Amino acid sequence: VIPAYNSARTITKTLDSVLAQTVPPGEILVINDGSSDNTCEIVESYGSPVRLITQENAGPAAARNNGIRQSQFQWIALVDADDSWLLDKLEHQLPLCADKVGIINCSEFQEEVDYGPNGLDFATLWNHNSIGTSTVLLNKKAFDEVGGFDEDPRYICIEDFNLWLRIMDAGYSVATVTKPLVNYTPADVNLSSDYDRVIKAELFNVDQIGEKLSLPAAMIRTKKAALYEEYAKAFFWKRNIPQARYYYSQLLKQRISINGLGYWLATFLPVALLNAKRPSAA
Repeated sequence: VIPAYNSARTITKTLDSVLAQTVPPGEILVINDGSSDNTCEIVESYGSPVRLITQENAGPAAARNNGIRQSQFQWIALVDADDSWLLDKLEHQLPLCADKVGIINCSEFQEEVDYGPNGLDFATLWNHNSIGTSTVLLNKKAFDEVGGFDEDPRYICIEDFNLWLRIMDAGYSVATVTKPLVNYTPADVNLSSDYDRVIKAELFNVDQIGEKLSLPAAMIRTKKAALYEEYAKAFFWKRNIPQARYYYSQLLKQRISINGLGYWLATFLPVALLNAKRPSAA
């Protein structure tokens, strides 16, 4: 299942990598999410087994839900329209299919995953989402049981993490192929507005999942503190000082630390002085 929005520049590489699998998929569903470029023409040129499904623009969560629900198979491989697979991805993952396995993931070339002999547990996933969407082979039974991707636009950028947590909470395990089998294209999050949008989605997810799954308050506070610190550092480095100051103040409300206090105080210094202290690029 491949959601595609204005993906004409990348969809060919994605589809070619899926069609080249040593164990070919039974069907390939591309969900055109209201594209205005020639994504549809490129997809239609492939013919069977590639099938184009078109919908009004509704976001990646709705597109994936649409494709998964129209699929006739029990196991659904997810891939974004700007990522690609190695030739033997499905060959390595399919032997791990089992009734109580909800997700089968693998490593990406940018971030290898190895959870040790006991595999991935909920607490580890909660601390860091190490499951890349394009690595996932998804059990449709688990997907249906928890209700699929949440299509609330406040989850955009984090809707995959939200689903993985709900699937694990429902009692399904994650099986992992540690070998890197996916070429992942990192999201272009460069502007302060992008960071602000992502952290709001992350914080919304923490609150919603915490309430839905009745997670301990300490677990929620620790997660929020980690998010505040991560994004405060990002804003500080980009010299968006008002946002950095705000998120450092939120961090200090969750967790007092000398480091956090030091950076919060640094946000009151002149930007010219902060820039003078930047490490040399040489």
